[in-house]
Amino acid sequence: MTNATVLVGWRRRWNRSLLQFLGRRVRSTVEVEDLAQEIYLRLLRAPDLLQVRNPQAYLLRVAGHVVAEWRREYPPMEALGAEDSDVPVDECLPELTVEAKLSEQRLNQTLERMSPMMRAAVLLRLRDEHSYKQIAQELGLTLRQVRRYLARGYEQLRGVLDE
Repeated sequence: MTNATVLVGWRRRWNRSLLQFLGRRVRSTVEVEDLAQEIYLRLLRAPDLLQVRNPQAYLLRVAGHVVAEWRREYPPMEALGAEDSDVPVDECLPELTVEAKLSEQRLNQTLERMSPMMRAAVLLRLRDEHSYKQIAQELGLTLRQVRRYLARGYEQLRGVLDE
């Protein structure tokens, strides 16, 4: 198995954790995505990822090193004497702000149109990060029903985001 194949599995399993880790340390979402790419590229060059005993910890350790290097290379805006340094770069672009607000409104409208059970399942999964089993227990559903509600809910939400 190659490092690329291993990384696909790691990305599928821990990408959300990695992005959250980076998001707490970096201001701009663009920089978060760039740093994530850098981390995966570095991991591709590792000798043998199959030998890693705790992959998630290793991934976050590499992320910590990449963030530290990035901070040394690109100091915070305050250090450069920039005005409005407390405003993230993404918020400085009015077009992005307007687009984000419109997308949020469309997503909220879509959630409101969902059946109460589907909406509850989607929110428990996306907002509260519950597992399928936890959702099934909390809502009194079978795992198959949870999968069906989530698949349909995701489909509706993707349709809104693709517009």
